[in-house]
Amino acid sequence: MCAARSGQLLNLSSLGSDCGISHNTAKSWISILQASYMLYQLNPHHANFNKRLVKSPKLYFYDTGLLCHLLGIVKPADLAISQYRGQIFETWVMSEILKSRFNSGLRENIYYWRNHIGQEIDCIIDKGSSLVPIEIKAGQTINSDYFKGLELWNKMAGAGPGYLVYAGDISQKRSIATVVGWKEFALKTVKQAAV
Repeated sequence: MCAARSGQLLNLSSLGSDCGISHNTAKSWISILQASYMLYQLNPHHANFNKRLVKSPKLYFYDTGLLCHLLGIVKPADLAISQYRGQIFETWVMSEILKSRFNSGLRENIYYWRNHIGQEIDCIIDKGSSLVPIEIKAGQTINSDYFKGLELWNKMAGAGPGYLVYAGDISQKRSIATVVGWKEFALKTVKQAAV
C-alpha cells in the first residue's frame, strides 16, 4: 500500500482504511519502516507566503528497486508504461538528493512546498542562507508547464533560479531554472549544487 503512495501526500487514515487497520496502527507501522530506512517522510516547508498551505508529509521509498518490485514492475518496458512512472522518477531523484546530503555529512534539510490549490515545488533545499527549489518531471521533452511551480515560487519567495530535473537528455540554462537531464543528474550536477 505504501508503494502506490510513494511521492504522494501521506494520509494515515486512508492508508489505515485500505489496510484494514487503525490510523494509530498505520502511524506505528510507518515509523518502523522509517526506522529501518525503507521509507522517508518529506515535511512541508512552512514559509509564511500563504497561510493556507498543505501540512501533511510526503512519503518516499529510499530504494526504487524495491519500490518497483512492490509495484510489480519487472522490466524497463513495464516502467515506461506504468501509471506510477512519474512517482517512481520523483522518488529516485529525491532519494539521490538525500543520499548525496547524507554522504556529505549534511543534515537532510529538504522539504516540499504545496498550497491549498495544489501548486507545488517538489523539493526545496534549505542551505541556511538560501532556499534552492527543484522541480522533478518524468517527461522526456521539456514542456513550458514544467516551470509554473518555479515561477510561482520565485514570485513569492524572491528566490533566484532553481533546477528542473527531467527524464530527457538535454541540459540547458534558462532564466527561471537550470534544466538537467536525468543522466547529468545521475552524474551529480544538481546533487553537488544542492550540497
